[in-house]
Amino acid sequence: MLAKAKLIEQLKIKSLFMIMVVLYLLVCVFSVLAVYQAQNSQHHTLEALALNNQQLENIASKTALLKTNFARLVLKKEGNSRQLAITNTRWYLSFQQPIYLVFTSPLHLFFTLVLFVIGWLVQKKLQEELVIKLKPLRQLERWASVTLMQGSSNALAIDNSSQEIETITLAIRQLQQQINDNAANDIAWDQSIRASALLDQETRIGNRAFFDNRLQALLKEDDAQGAVFLIQFKEIDLVQNLYGYQQAMSLLLTLIQVTKQRLQDQPGYFLARHSDDELSVLIPNVFIKDVEKLADLLLKKLASVVMPVGINQEEFVHIGISYFGAEQVPYQIMSEADMALRAAQLQGPSQWFMFEAGELAVVKAKGSLKWRTLLNAAINGNGFVIFFQPVIASDSAKVLHHEVLSKVKDKNGTLISARVFFPMAQKCGLMVQIDLLILVQVCRMLTAKKAQQNKCSINISIDSLLSVGFAEKFISILSSFPEVKDQLMIEISEYQLVNHLSKLQPTLAALSTAGVKIIADKVGQYVVSARYINIYPIYAMKLHRSIVIDIDKKIENQVFIQSLKTLAAAKNIPVYALGVEKQAEWRALLQLGIKGGQGHFFTEPVAQAVQAIALD
Repeated sequence: MLAKAKLIEQLKIKSLFMIMVVLYLLVCVFSVLAVYQAQNSQHHTLEALALNNQQLENIASKTALLKTNFARLVLKKEGNSRQLAITNTRWYLSFQQPIYLVFTSPLHLFFTLVLFVIGWLVQKKLQEELVIKLKPLRQLERWASVTLMQGSSNALAIDNSSQEIETITLAIRQLQQQINDNAANDIAWDQSIRASALLDQETRIGNRAFFDNRLQALLKEDDAQGAVFLIQFKEIDLVQNLYGYQQAMSLLLTLIQVTKQRLQDQPGYFLARHSDDELSVLIPNVFIKDVEKLADLLLKKLASVVMPVGINQEEFVHIGISYFGAEQVPYQIMSEADMALRAAQLQGPSQWFMFEAGELAVVKAKGSLKWRTLLNAAINGNGFVIFFQPVIASDSAKVLHHEVLSKVKDKNGTLISARVFFPMAQKCGLMVQIDLLILVQVCRMLTAKKAQQNKCSINISIDSLLSVGFAEKFISILSSFPEVKDQLMIEISEYQLVNHLSKLQPTLAALSTAGVKIIADKVGQYVVSARYINIYPIYAMKLHRSIVIDIDKKIENQVFIQSLKTLAAAKNIPVYALGVEKQAEWRALLQLGIKGGQGHFFTEPVAQAVQAIALD
């Protein structure tokens, strides 16, 4: 299809050509008519002379007339000539055809040449003028073609040299502005919809739906792997209560910015607000070693943010991590991250936690409701199994006491370790019931097998120790088993002993008076003051496994043990080591004067077949 400007140009040239042709034809017609008129005039002149046949014969024989080659006197008709009869004679006046005479005339040939030259010059001039006049129209056509090819309109730059083109371009520009305004409104509306649907309105980062969408999309990719971080800021609500909404939101935005800065080297990460005081981070295509390093750095950065006065800096940040592959589903991943977060919170101070590979293989990640159902069923149906792991004396290899470890059975009979179910029991508010149930089971076990089991230590959660009336319930149960009350010890994390010093003191004093011995557990896991040994009636101290691992190679840990042993010796408190795995470690611990050791180097925990025990 020809362009409009090209079509106009062709029409103009064609019009010029038609004019020239018409002019030429008119000249030819009038020339032929003139020749006709001249021939007729000569015929009339000859007839006016009224010559007879003899006279006409004499005229025909004259050379002068014959050389004119314009008219001849002949006695018979000729097919290719124009012949006019002379009245009252047998003679004809013969002429060449007028059309032949015109088109063979030199004058006519000259006229034709001149007309062709003039027509060519006029055409050139007309084309030059059309190029100038049609330039805006050509620009408009090019703009329209580019717009059709690109699917969007560009800026219209046209030379408005004519009133018509100026009117057209003005109308187009107005339409363009309306289209752009409508498109901008549509984009703004779309962004508004997306923001309301996928962005947290307070922090302007992704919301929970945004995060879930990204996680689902990632899991559909081939060989997908990555990690989910659940980051909880424990006392944001307290900041708001003490200092107001603006201060709390300012602190949260600062923490978000710190998180972004730490994650900026991670390509393709997604950050969202999971709840009021929780952030969720999705990091795709990352290896587990990199996840551990990133968790350390992120925790360090977040813990360095200055908290307002009255906010516990040491327990402000907890991170739960779930490392996943393509075979997992979003619900399982998020549940595992939530379980890891509860495990981190259970430890106390700011830290991160991630279950080891395969640790959750025996139990599918569950939400809070399913965990509550499982744990309530275990409580009501005596679904807890207790294990005993001995603490071995360093000087005689005798058993000093046994630590009680517990697991819970699910509906399929699979045993779930305390490391997995304790955090969820704490979240569901069931720790008090579980601790008291395990206490009853241990007391009955010691009563039934008193000769085999000597002293036992039970891990008691901080939730139970801080709950109202727990000490009374504990002592009441002990009173039902008077023969074993002197054999019971409870283990409490050193960090909790320091962090809840004033709150725990009455409870531990009451238990100690009732004959229960107190063991400070996980000593050395965090850097805290050991002055608690001057406040609590501490019976023994048990080193955290992080101090014991490769103790034969770690001079700094050996120095720590020597310093701790000096403090404990002043109070006549023995120090035990937890997590002894190798002979070299045990040999180094003996040289450092440790009084007892516990771990797989000595024996695996011994499972006790616990029968269904009623609490009546």
